[in-house]
Amino acid sequence: MSDPWLIIEVLDGEAPASTWRRTYFDALLKAAIIDRAVRWSWRTHERGVVFEIAFRTEAIRDEFCDQPAVKAALEAVPDPRHGLTVTPGGGD
Repeated sequence: MSDPWLIIEVLDGEAPASTWRRTYFDALLKAAIIDRAVRWSWRTHERGVVFEIAFRTEAIRDEFCDQPAVKAALEAVPDPRHGLTVTPGGGD
């Protein structure tokens, strides 16, 4: 069975999503490591950034989402109304 993924896509808003990424990169990566992430990657596209992260179990993935640092990062996206998609995924 594949590892459960979480896909966080942040779109540009009042500020570029790349600025959000630079601001919250360390906090998100630290939270991922604390919650035993097995893989992660960042991608950029024309309208924003995507953070893909895999965990061993869905429960661990959900613990990551509940961390205060993760919640704070997601609340601070450049366009909180239309610029955030968080998708729990299956596996690769």
